[in-house]
Amino acid sequence: MGTRLLITLDYELFFGREVGSVHNCMIHPIDELAKLVDRFGAKLTLFVDAGYLDKLKRAASDNDDLQQDYAVISEQLQRLTKGGHDVQLHIHPHWEDTEYVDGGWRIDTGRYRLHDFAPEAVDEIVARYKKALTDIVGDSIFAYRAGGWCMQPFDYLSNALHNQGIWLDSTVYDEGMSPDDIRGFDFRGAPKKSLWRFESDPVKEAERGRFLEIPITACRVWPSFYWKMVFIKKFARGDFKPYGDGTAMVANAAYYRELLTKVTNTVTSIDGAKAGLLEKSYRSLLASGREPIFNVMGHPKAMSPYSLKKLEAFLLAHPEIEPVTFQDYKEMRP
Repeated sequence: MGTRLLITLDYELFFGREVGSVHNCMIHPIDELAKLVDRFGAKLTLFVDAGYLDKLKRAASDNDDLQQDYAVISEQLQRLTKGGHDVQLHIHPHWEDTEYVDGGWRIDTGRYRLHDFAPEAVDEIVARYKKALTDIVGDSIFAYRAGGWCMQPFDYLSNALHNQGIWLDSTVYDEGMSPDDIRGFDFRGAPKKSLWRFESDPVKEAERGRFLEIPITACRVWPSFYWKMVFIKKFARGDFKPYGDGTAMVANAAYYRELLTKVTNTVTSIDGAKAGLLEKSYRSLLASGREPIFNVMGHPKAMSPYSLKKLEAFLLAHPEIEPVTFQDYKEMRP
């Protein structure tokens, strides 16, 4: 089997001081990306922040602007699904504590992880958030990506996901680790594979596990790359200017120190300058001897015209790659 390409996007607003607009963070960049990949017969998988959709729909009942936001998101997701693109579940549960006040979202990330909620609340949240998606695109939801990569300990979440028919995860990446107090995770020790089954821990393979992991392809990065990104972010213009118009959450000092002083693994991504690493990451995957599944992620809000140019160049250079979505893995359901 040749290399399979997954393009998996976390479809969401920002969670910092400014959340940004639906048009600039989601609608416009995805429309531009869809036009590009359609030329190559490729399809997108959108991990949709279903907590936002759930909150938006409820808050929109007496607000015309929010009704419009919900309508344009619904239209885009339905249009993409009809066109063969894929929509799956992404959860940021801080929307439970976030409110729309005086014309804007007042973000509260005090409970950022599902683990910050009682077990019975986790069951209800997962069920309600999945319904927020199925109400729009129908019952084709079976894959999950944890918000902020926060899925450990997994046994705290496993039954809630399983009860909603979620059996495929795409959160882990090779040697991924974050010491951040809020968004901490540790994927070191995960199987050196492009897919595996697991049960109670996504980094421990279990032959008869209820869940299938298709990890995000990882890329080795030197500190110099992140110093370059600091410069680009500060002076971003032209092709490097992101589509999104919000501000990101700030991590703790240890997180940034890790990136700026050590060689680390990161996700293969089309976010901004990271799109320039596509070819390097692909060659590394082929050299690794793993099953050739090239799972590239991104965030529409963090994409830029440079993202599209580098993805276009990559697709032109590799006509041998077979584009797929998670729908192509349904026969692997445990």
